[in-house]
Amino acid sequence: MWNELIVLSEDKTQVIAKLNGDKTIAKELSDQGLSDALGQIGARKYFVDQDSVKRFIHCAKEMKSEAYDGIVVALQRNAQVEVVLTEQDMLASMLVTGAYGGRGLYGSELVQALADAQVVKGINKLALKKVLLMSNTLKPGETFTQPVARGKEAIQGQDSQFIALVEDVSKRILAPQERKSDDKIDMRNLGETVTVSENEPVMRRQPATEGEAGYTVQGKVIAPRPGINSELLPGRGTHISPEDPNLLLASQSGLPIIKGKTIDVDNALCLNNVSIATGHVKFKGNVVIAGDVEPGMVVRATGSVTVGGFIESADVQAQGDIEVGKGIIGHTVSEGEAKSCVVKSGVSIKANYAQFCELQAAENIQIAVHCMGADVRCGGDLLVLDDGEKQGTLSGGVTKVGGKVTCLNLGVEGDTAMNVEAFARFAWYKDRMVKHKEQYKLAQEETMDIIRRELEFKKRPKAERSDEEELEIDNAKDQANARLEKVKSALDVLNDEFQIALENNVVDVKGKVFTHVTVQFGDERVTTKRVHGPSIFSYNQYEIQLSSKLDEEDIGV
Repeated sequence: MWNELIVLSEDKTQVIAKLNGDKTIAKELSDQGLSDALGQIGARKYFVDQDSVKRFIHCAKEMKSEAYDGIVVALQRNAQVEVVLTEQDMLASMLVTGAYGGRGLYGSELVQALADAQVVKGINKLALKKVLLMSNTLKPGETFTQPVARGKEAIQGQDSQFIALVEDVSKRILAPQERKSDDKIDMRNLGETVTVSENEPVMRRQPATEGEAGYTVQGKVIAPRPGINSELLPGRGTHISPEDPNLLLASQSGLPIIKGKTIDVDNALCLNNVSIATGHVKFKGNVVIAGDVEPGMVVRATGSVTVGGFIESADVQAQGDIEVGKGIIGHTVSEGEAKSCVVKSGVSIKANYAQFCELQAAENIQIAVHCMGADVRCGGDLLVLDDGEKQGTLSGGVTKVGGKVTCLNLGVEGDTAMNVEAFARFAWYKDRMVKHKEQYKLAQEETMDIIRRELEFKKRPKAERSDEEELEIDNAKDQANARLEKVKSALDVLNDEFQIALENNVVDVKGKVFTHVTVQFGDERVTTKRVHGPSIFSYNQYEIQLSSKLDEEDIGV
């Protein structure tokens, strides 16, 4: 029926549905058959206006004049393009809709679309060519999206950079040099000692930069964030160059120690080995030993001690850090007898491995491969684990750690007994909390005394009450309340700190826990009777809990 109702316009851009004067329309007229009829007149690809089709069907059935005048139900459309802005106007994309029997896009139409969207920056000409090409290949109504312009992000300014002009001695001493003869590494060949002379440049500061402005595709400027400008600071034994404020010079000859934004130049004693030939070493400053500290030798330093090789059955103590390139080795001794090797640091200890020795540090101790049969005490954390978490066994001896214990394996096969105490500051915290509670109780009593005094004052006749006494009571009450609030706040902070420490200061075993390992928190102890996988020992103030990392449930010891 539709083929009798539709005709092409004279310019062949529209399809008009129209009733003839003598034509009757069946009540069941619908849009079925319209597509075939459009195909017969060469308009199958035209855009069909469904609303107009429904309007014509309704008017035709009602025999309205509009149906006799004709209604455009389909029309030819060229490809359409729309510019869409996204990413906060940093990206402009063209959304192309395929032509309905019409032509593809012209270059001028793309230029006009960009102009209408006010896109003026970051335009990609190759992308525009692709849009033109695709507009001629899309099916009617098919869409295609192509990014055609991108803004430029602002380049943020760089903060001040502090570039050391000397090598880091702590890294150099632990990095053996290669031998040219056979390409083997000589662990004792650590190269030349890193030292500087007076007035030698040791650090240069690069000032902060302002950055570079960016822009959106519409040309709006994006201001950069300027870098933070930090000043170059003189360190101990260094000073700012009088000719260049960005250059740090050594004030004396010595060992350069890199410390972030500055460098210290310390008096340093550099030795190849400590042996009978050198005698015991006692030095006010840092000590750098390229090789070993041999048995029976004593080393004392007010600064740090760096050892490239071994500490073997020696006594090494420093107020600063102690870092050992290889290992700390003692020998087995009878029960109750002092360890043959003692290493004590006022800060931290770091070594590859330690065995049959005494280790003591005010802060942390870090051992990479194993810590065997050693007596270990530290105020911070103990880490017995390499960077890849492939090695790290803590076994034998007695370990007392102020914070957290982390290792790959705890104990060894063969029922070797050992004792590990974590969160050794538990008793210290409890003691402080008792004292704070006593202070809080005293502050409460003091406040209540003032309140009772105030009540007694108010019971007296007005004639017997003076303004001076009232003012004194008010001042005393304010002071008592302030003290009570201060003590309560300190107690709350201590309680929060204690709870966090309880949660964090655990024994974390990433591999296996073997038998005959005694884990202690405060006065509580548990001893393992079987082998466990990855586990965490924690303490809730009442009992020690062993949680498996595999099934995430509390399990028996």
